[in-house]
Amino acid sequence: MDKQSMDPHVQAGLYGTPQVNPDEQNHYLGNFRERVYALQTREHVGESQYMQAWEKQFSKYPEATLYLNGHLDRDTLDKFIKLASRYKLRFTLKTDEVYNHSDVMVVLAAKFAVHQDIVDINELISQQTQSTQKPESETKKPWYKKLF
Repeated sequence: MDKQSMDPHVQAGLYGTPQVNPDEQNHYLGNFRERVYALQTREHVGESQYMQAWEKQFSKYPEATLYLNGHLDRDTLDKFIKLASRYKLRFTLKTDEVYNHSDVMVVLAAKFAVHQDIVDINELISQQTQSTQKPESETKKPWYKKLF
């Protein structure tokens, strides 16, 4: 019997409940990309400059949930848990085996779609430093100076 002619309830019993975009959900620690406010990869996790950026994100999005990869070292997990507790932010540890090989270690996500363009905390920091270091624009010339 082929899979298409089978009853959906039987299919769910045999193969499990179908998921929408399981690879995307596994990459973002169980979340869809459009729900993510910020994330951090394995290479920069736990550094002090990034912890300050996470504090800004926590104060900016108090309704969000923090998802932590349970395969992080204990010291780094403690830092994030204490920081989340200070801001009264919900957090969840993801310890499934699929997350052991994931490059994403920390995700701040909403329960609904927020559609952030830039979600990597490293890029958010560089964007903030660029916006604070913008040179002052030229003084605006009067309209009649443009004629000559």
